[in-house]
Amino acid sequence: MSGILPLVAKALQPPAGVKLKCPPAVVAARAALARTALVKSLRPQSLPSKMVAIALLGMVANIPLGVWREHTKKFSPQWFAAVHAAVPFIAMLRKSVNMPKTAMAFTIAASIVGQTIGSRAERLRLKALAAKGTTDSTTIADMYPSKNGSCSDTEGKAWDPLAMKIAGCSPGGANASSPSICF
Repeated sequence: MSGILPLVAKALQPPAGVKLKCPPAVVAARAALARTALVKSLRPQSLPSKMVAIALLGMVANIPLGVWREHTKKFSPQWFAAVHAAVPFIAMLRKSVNMPKTAMAFTIAASIVGQTIGSRAERLRLKALAAKGTTDSTTIADMYPSKNGSCSDTEGKAWDPLAMKIAGCSPGGANASSPSICF
């Protein structure tokens, strides 16, 4: 295994003579972040304290993104945006407090935990709404332009697999118990 890492590092190096630089906007954002009270207070702390703080911030930042991800189709551009939106913030924060690259594993794990918490909380919220008999406007009414909740063939159809799972619909047909949600 130890012989593979140098090969990978060699393969990922830029060609000779090419020097990569951070874009000015990233440098400015990182400099602004470095002047904040949070970063100034974290920088002198021990590495375990920094890792816990950055991991918790990453987890908290990813909870609302997990909620958003739950309303997107898997592997769509919106899904990728929801999964990766916090990455630049966490990376700049980690670099601003002078954490080693090995700490990325903890921030990635914390981000995954935050995404999972957010998506499961949203599933539970939608399941509770379905049990009450109310519909969530963000999952049904906003997706369909007509008042009865369906589209004509010329308008196209939005498909929300989460709403159908919660309503107990099969993708191939309608469920008689909840006609307002199934199509």
